[in-house]
Amino acid sequence: MATVKVRWNINELVNVMSQFDTQKVYRSTTGEDGVYSEVTSPSTRIDFVASIASYYYDDLTGDDAYFYKVTYYNTATTNESTTSAPISGDSAQDPALAIISVDELKEIYLFGLDLTNDQGIEYPDTLYEHYISSAVASLEVKLDIPILERVYTEEEYDYYREDARHFMFVFLKEYPVKSIEEMKIVFPSNNEILVIPSEDIHLRRDSGQVQVLPTVGSSYVYAFNNFPIGNLPYFTSGIRNLPAYYRISYTVGLDPVPSNIKDIVGKIASFGPLNIAGDLLGGAGIASQTISMDGLSQTFNTTSSATNAGYGARLLNYQRELKDVIPELRRYYKGIRLVAV
Repeated sequence: MATVKVRWNINELVNVMSQFDTQKVYRSTTGEDGVYSEVTSPSTRIDFVASIASYYYDDLTGDDAYFYKVTYYNTATTNESTTSAPISGDSAQDPALAIISVDELKEIYLFGLDLTNDQGIEYPDTLYEHYISSAVASLEVKLDIPILERVYTEEEYDYYREDARHFMFVFLKEYPVKSIEEMKIVFPSNNEILVIPSEDIHLRRDSGQVQVLPTVGSSYVYAFNNFPIGNLPYFTSGIRNLPAYYRISYTVGLDPVPSNIKDIVGKIASFGPLNIAGDLLGGAGIASQTISMDGLSQTFNTTSSATNAGYGARLLNYQRELKDVIPELRRYYKGIRLVAV
């Protein structure tokens, strides 16, 4: 079983809240057309909150194969709406949200802003989630490193005689590396010669450097000078290189994600909400507004214009900070690889 977060959005919130005050969640464990039973209780039903249109329910015993339906309920009259369309469970939360949450984005990088539309309804969490996910993907490209966990299966590497003499020296294509799941030797005919024991594989995680060195008591004997010894016949005495000789399966990503990477993700992710909030400041597309009554008038101005966002000062500040720090981090993670032999 897995924890499942079920999300839904209420379009006509004002009309719904005029008739109901809470929500029930029903679950089917036997498919979309199965029998649905309530998984909430009178104490855990989800109350409506003014101006909040997006809601979620955490099913601690859920599964992504389960389906859910939602109804609106009036605790005073016991009136209940018809059920919603089925909502599939999704236990696979976007991994980008583990780097920075929606709440952290609001509280740290969007603090003090009016994050509501013209009707006073808060922007949905899905908006912030989109920009967080986009920020992580963008930063991976800018730094040229995998931030989120990613698995490469049987990636091919060539045999070079001089590198083999240095304990089967190989540089993995992607790094930093979290772990190596398997390293094996395969001849061009796809004839698997040997799966190298994990205890013999030595990895530098930061640079992706891999070398093979037998441990004490290893049952394998390796030939580092092109002689067929023990269980590893190279058959390469006259060959300088052999394509696709090594097949390596490994996992990359930052673990843990350092605080400076989290900070950059937060600043990049804030650009979208800041632009939207700036455009809606004082009303969509309004740079100034005057209110008059009984001969009295009051005018307020925003920084919004055809060429400037309402929260342009914060946007420019974040952009300046990112301009300085991103090149430094790229040099740190993708600088010259250090070779240890």
